[in-house]
Amino acid sequence: MLKSDDERSPLHKSLPEVTNELGSHLYLYQILEETPNGVMVVSLDHQVLYANPAANQLLGVGYRDLTDTDLERLLGEENQWFFYQIGQFFDNLAEMDRTKIRHEIEITTGENQRKILDAALIYPPASPAYYLMYLIDITQRKKLEGELRRRNTFFNNLINSSVDGIIAADMNGKLILFNDAALTLLGYLDDASLERLHVTSLYQNGLAYKIIERMRSDEFGGRGKLLYHELSVCHKVGHEIPVRFSGGIIYDKDKEIATFGIFTDLRDIIKIEQDLEQTHNMLMQSEKMAGLGRLAAGVAHEINNPMSGIMLYANLIKEDLGENHTASPDLDTIIHEAERCKVIVADLLEFSHQTRYEMEPIDINEVVQKTLGILSNQPLYHNIKFNLNLAEKLPPTLGNSIRLNQVMMNLMVNAAQAMKGEGTISITSRARAGNDINEILLSDTGPGIEEDLKEKIFEPFFTTKTTGEGTGLGLSVSYAIVKEHQGTIKVSSSPGKGALFTLRFPAVVDTLKGENHEQQHDLTTAGE
Repeated sequence: MLKSDDERSPLHKSLPEVTNELGSHLYLYQILEETPNGVMVVSLDHQVLYANPAANQLLGVGYRDLTDTDLERLLGEENQWFFYQIGQFFDNLAEMDRTKIRHEIEITTGENQRKILDAALIYPPASPAYYLMYLIDITQRKKLEGELRRRNTFFNNLINSSVDGIIAADMNGKLILFNDAALTLLGYLDDASLERLHVTSLYQNGLAYKIIERMRSDEFGGRGKLLYHELSVCHKVGHEIPVRFSGGIIYDKDKEIATFGIFTDLRDIIKIEQDLEQTHNMLMQSEKMAGLGRLAAGVAHEINNPMSGIMLYANLIKEDLGENHTASPDLDTIIHEAERCKVIVADLLEFSHQTRYEMEPIDINEVVQKTLGILSNQPLYHNIKFNLNLAEKLPPTLGNSIRLNQVMMNLMVNAAQAMKGEGTISITSRARAGNDINEILLSDTGPGIEEDLKEKIFEPFFTTKTTGEGTGLGLSVSYAIVKEHQGTIKVSSSPGKGALFTLRFPAVVDTLKGENHEQQHDLTTAGE
């Protein structure tokens, strides 16, 4: 508690006494009168004994009008908490190991002007009859701090809203700035995990040092800049991410103090470029196959009739000569080879779209299951495991189930032959793009496809099988059927890791009615 008047009367000093003390040290008095910071001498009963001109000005009170003013009234109701802190300070003074307290207060002057003051109370043990109050105007500083804070918030929001990763590091390689896009790009979940990294860990094989060397050069956008470089950065789990990099060095009076980089993720762009290239290749393939189809149709019709005659007369001769005749094996060879020619002719006719098929809404899953039912009991598939992951309630696809059965059969036969009758065939069906696309994924555990062969497998008559084992028309016919259904077929594979075929077909509403339904039934495979 504060001391009573009787208890502190020997030590209490009045205003004349305080003024006399200051007057005895004229140079101290002069300093107090001229200092821009407010200084007040306050008695222990919180009455202002002395205030310099700066204190009067800061508090908006006329010169000398602060004398004998109660400090609590002077601080006002808005700073009652500070006055309470002063009371607590003196109540616990004996137990405290400090002789001052400091707080920021807000004052409204007589001109209704708001000021923020840094108020420091100092209790000098050598003169326990009063305490000193120092006031420093920090209004402008607070305004600048607020403006700086707003600008920092703006720039932080600007940096974090960028879709590109932005990273900065000091010249020792410590990361000092990274936005949300950088965290996502590199696979980190929080700031702390990235803060512990050295900038060189973002690259491989000393690339970080090559980057800063180029920044210091004048050859890549000017001194301190490196513009539009394509390189790779390291993901958290270790794989490389292709990016377009622009960055530079930050200087302070020609002294290098930091580096920064802006990283644009190129994965989606590369994927789009690859898709465009594949689409272009597929278009070229379609044009090539259209020309070959017209040629194949003419050849097939010209060959079909002679082959029928050869088979007819070979069978007649065999009947006339009997089964035990020495020429029977030769006649069997003629008949077998003629039958092979008939199969090739049939494939050519399929390839050239010489037949018409009705199109109707069908269930892709039923096509897959029907094909499996046909093939699964054949000897080639006895040691093959099928993994099915067929989505429930797929939207229907407009198509011909017989034609699509042929596509699935060709793909499964190729997979089984590639695995030599032992392995796993996995088939997945699912809806994509908000149920607008039906997708089928068919993969195997075979030897895969060589990179230079992937672009050729859909070409007519191309085959990797030995002579006599295949015509090379299976995948080209499948390609034509898929295109006929307004779909796409793609293959991805790596040697030794099997092959994955991805088929996509547009879905249709299963409530087709009236003319639209009839028009869809009239679609054919002859380019209609």
